[in-house]
Amino acid sequence: MSVAHITPPTPLFSPGNAPFSIAFAQAEQIQALDKEKIITTIHFNALEQPAPEDPEAFNIVLPSLSAPNYSEVWIARDKLVSGQHGDIKFRKNNEILFGKICLDESQFDSLEDCSKHAYSSVLNFINKKEFPHLVRIWNYFPEINGSLDSVERYQSFCIGRYSAYQNVTEFERTLPAATAIGSYGKGFIIYFIATTKAGVQVENPRQISAYHYPEKYSPKSPSFARATLKHWPSVTHFFISGTASIVGHETLHEENVLIQLEETLNNIDALVTTVRDTHQQPIHDITNLSLMKVYIRHPEHYKIIREALSQRMGKNVSIIYLQGDICREKLLLEIEAFAEFPH
Repeated sequence: MSVAHITPPTPLFSPGNAPFSIAFAQAEQIQALDKEKIITTIHFNALEQPAPEDPEAFNIVLPSLSAPNYSEVWIARDKLVSGQHGDIKFRKNNEILFGKICLDESQFDSLEDCSKHAYSSVLNFINKKEFPHLVRIWNYFPEINGSLDSVERYQSFCIGRYSAYQNVTEFERTLPAATAIGSYGKGFIIYFIATTKAGVQVENPRQISAYHYPEKYSPKSPSFARATLKHWPSVTHFFISGTASIVGHETLHEENVLIQLEETLNNIDALVTTVRDTHQQPIHDITNLSLMKVYIRHPEHYKIIREALSQRMGKNVSIIYLQGDICREKLLLEIEAFAEFPH
């Protein structure tokens, strides 16, 4: 997956030897792409928007703090076909399966039930297809820090997700990299990448694996890997989960956004080091990452985060900034990232 941060008049991007590519692009650039190869286009909006005319596109209600406002577009090397299986809309070719599921939470008794239904649907679906391995998954739903009957909504989401995974043998060994962010829309949205062959889980030596967290964070532990490596014939993809200022299992630096940023980058750097030294991948440090998505709880923190991150990352990493709520109320930001390594 190659990555580009496109501004006119840069030529349109191409996946090259990778099965697909991702870019942050503006509307006129997306319109010029080959529609048969567009996997999806993800728009970030401050308010609920009508469904996009493009059937492959969808909206997530997360205000963009970057200027200008970019959408995230995914494009495949080879043509794709579309389909729908229950609640899941998908695009696929011989190499990848991209799926999305957008649910109305009010149609369920609880967020736990909604989450269980969504994950059960995804797991049942991929097991019926030729792409049985989840590599990366994203989750967006409103009021992530809200609570009902003393159970936080993020905890309810985790319980539902865990319940769905109970039907998978030794599921902790197969968990994908993931992001879960509180959005401002009404919908419960999941999108994911599944492949024919499994990726390789990567854990962070500075953190307890999320699926081993103590019960104080959730009656059922969060079910995701800290990162995933996916080896393709010519390249390897490195998907880093949503990462925050957590060491061991504790939230650190609750009141200081810049120190939280530094701790978050230390965690990402630990994953990079693990991939370099343990998995023998050609990445030297975090400035070799290709793509970052930064979620910021309070928009007034945007400028200082952007300035500090720009100094740390340099100009080679494509970054967008979105306002969103983080899974723990004391966390002020979260960062997910991606890199590609040639063989």
